[in-house]
Amino acid sequence: MPRRGIRWFGWLMTLHADIPGVSMQVSRDVVVASIQVDLNDDVIARFRDDLLQRIHETGSRAVILDVSSLETLDAEEFAALRGIITMSTIMGAESVLVGLQPGVVSALIEAGADVDGLRAAVNLDAAFDLLQPKPESEAGADPDVDREENLPPESGQMPGYEP
Repeated sequence: MPRRGIRWFGWLMTLHADIPGVSMQVSRDVVVASIQVDLNDDVIARFRDDLLQRIHETGSRAVILDVSSLETLDAEEFAALRGIITMSTIMGAESVLVGLQPGVVSALIEAGADVDGLRAAVNLDAAFDLLQPKPESEAGADPDVDREENLPPESGQMPGYEP
């Protein structure tokens, strides 16, 4: 069975040999893909295949798509990236889009691009912060419940002091 997967991947590599790839690395169990090439159908197809293969190989829990190098991004390219984000999610990796240029955001909104549910961050640090799991104390805490240990001590009395 493993040989079949190796043959398929080898065939895929041959298929995409002439197409520029997207730089990817894994850091803190997150695939960071930095798109630094102009997007077209072939580049998007190769990126999709490479990214899904990387998620499968590494078992990464998340993907950060860094598009800060893209000065333009039309609605079709954006829709293709959304599709890749959906595929990543189906494979169990949540996604964050990073570095959208203001002009790109404006053009996408004016074109009516579907941005519902999209997670985005201004830079890589913010994306990693967004992907950090919340501590248990924050995740299950009910902010409306008063906790005695959080109340200030009565005047002149030290916490934990009982006369």
